[in-house]
Amino acid sequence: MRIKGNEVYITGIGSFSPGDKILFDAIEDVLGKITAAPPKMVKWIEKMKPLMKRMLGMEYFYYAIDPVTGEPTEDNISMSVKSAQKALAMAGVEASEIELILYGGANMEYVICPPTTVLIQDKLNIPYCAEISIHSNCTSVCKALQVGADLIANGRYKNALIMSSQLSSPFLLATHFNQKVLKKEQAILRWFLCDGAGALVLTSQKNSGKMNLRVVDTYLESVGVGLGPDMYASFGGHRFNPLEAFEHGWLHLTQNIQKVSTLAPSLYRQGLKNMMKKIDIDKSKLKYFLVNIPTRHLLDLCIKSIKKEGNIPHLQFYSKLRERGYQGAPAILIALDEFFKEHTLKQGDQLTTLIIESSKWMHGGFLLEYL
Repeated sequence: MRIKGNEVYITGIGSFSPGDKILFDAIEDVLGKITAAPPKMVKWIEKMKPLMKRMLGMEYFYYAIDPVTGEPTEDNISMSVKSAQKALAMAGVEASEIELILYGGANMEYVICPPTTVLIQDKLNIPYCAEISIHSNCTSVCKALQVGADLIANGRYKNALIMSSQLSSPFLLATHFNQKVLKKEQAILRWFLCDGAGALVLTSQKNSGKMNLRVVDTYLESVGVGLGPDMYASFGGHRFNPLEAFEHGWLHLTQNIQKVSTLAPSLYRQGLKNMMKKIDIDKSKLKYFLVNIPTRHLLDLCIKSIKKEGNIPHLQFYSKLRERGYQGAPAILIALDEFFKEHTLKQGDQLTTLIIESSKWMHGGFLLEYL
């Protein structure tokens, strides 16, 4: 089902990675070493480090942490604003022209309120706009894109700003763990998550002489009934007592790696079938697939699924995880930004993606056409 109503364009893209790039072997220099966990856990972490380096295939990471002082250098607001300013500059749009702000991410800047969108609005000095914050992880950008594109297509707004950021480092610092109750599925996340942000400008007006990507369609599905959650932090709701949360490790970010490795390939394959059926992709126009999965093994499995289900022999694959690390939700915006710095498409060429979120098993995707 194609977007109906006004055409919707992406006319500006921007991304931001904080600090200097950190080599895989220097991750613990920034995040600190796990030394107070049970001896078996400490030995397991040391054993896993070289294995994870080979498994992930990621070389560089970025953290909003001063490596010398250990103090934070950025937050969700500042990173979002910096990426937004780049997207606005590319689009040739003033911040004051933005009528709708959409922010998607796993961790909002405030646990309760206000929403992150209004804090970004304040920093961008936008006196009047609508705003929507979307609480989700990897698929939140696709959710924001669908909401924004549909609202522009039906004429409610002309210009929208979509942003996502992720601060993984607060969940990964050695000093923030109750190391005595640290689990393997929590410690392992220190080897591939990092910080960053991305943004794009959506509009109903073409950008004369500059970038124009038409949003052909978007796709969302949730298929996790009876499954998971398989990526989560338990803090919140009735688990809100700070002392109790620390004692039980409820603040620790957790991913059930074994279940993810088992479930992801089959769910992704089915999700790809569903998306291609629903969006009705013109295979002759489709040139690139942005792949956004942070383990080499799962990445290879998903590429095989795409080739098998898609039957598009000329399709090329693109990822920026090796050079920029994995930031969760904003990773797809960072990849999109880097893609257009490195590639020139012909008019009519299309690119797509399908993103998997293991928190409660959701997929999100989009189809874009270069004009």
